[in-house]
Amino acid sequence: MRRGGLQRSMDLEDDEAIFDDLHFWEAIEEEELFRLISAESNRATVIESLRLLTPDPLWTERIIKFVENGSVETRCVLSWLAFHLKPRNYLEIGVRRGFSMAVVARQSPKVKIYGFDKWVRRYGGVANPGSDFVRSELLKVGFRNQVQFFCGDSHCLLPLFFGKRKPNLLERIKYRHKFRNRPCEFDLMTVDGDHSLLGAYQDLSDVMPHCRIGGVVVFDDIVPPDPTRDALGELGDDPEGWGTLLGVWKEIKLKFPNFRYFEYLREPPGVGLAVRLR
Repeated sequence: MRRGGLQRSMDLEDDEAIFDDLHFWEAIEEEELFRLISAESNRATVIESLRLLTPDPLWTERIIKFVENGSVETRCVLSWLAFHLKPRNYLEIGVRRGFSMAVVARQSPKVKIYGFDKWVRRYGGVANPGSDFVRSELLKVGFRNQVQFFCGDSHCLLPLFFGKRKPNLLERIKYRHKFRNRPCEFDLMTVDGDHSLLGAYQDLSDVMPHCRIGGVVVFDDIVPPDPTRDALGELGDDPEGWGTLLGVWKEIKLKFPNFRYFEYLREPPGVGLAVRLR
């Protein structure tokens, strides 16, 4: 891993230095990292990217307003990471209409993308068109590289994808070409799928071992709008007493101490980053 260059990287918000640099991740303070992520130039890029996409009647303007106000939104985190890490590959759980994926693709057009989603119809009361729609959205941000989509339950597909369980006959037929030459490790991953406590814990547990050293895992929605309410009924059973997704995140920190963790908790929805150091 490249060492040094920390002060230069921190002084220049638009610096193209590749942060495949463990010293950077070991030394930077959480507040400074989120200051870099919320820089005006990065926020402007996120807004430009979202404006290129088909508007979502519920979320597009909400996210843009949030970003305009200077908040650290997940798309800002991914935009900044994609620009500076220049990931070779990117895995995303919870694709929906492709907002996050498009931001990564625009900042790192050579990245190879792997997306997992159930594409539940009318998810959250809004149309959820599916993988062909997302593929067309990526074209709008100029992405022409490889993208593979896996439609189904991530709790079944991820162990299969990472070779943790043997496929049955139908799965071998369905996925034999898609799984060919799949990466064993990823430079950048986003977990924003199953929002149940046990489901989020399983997704994180499945992907964390496959983050390369110097790579980053991003986890969305760690600050609930109201911790006393589960408005959408998403959290499900809580046998471990985690309470919220932030509680899940804290458990993951104990399970994987070989990462350094950063958390933006100032306002909902919040976001966590895990950088693998060893």
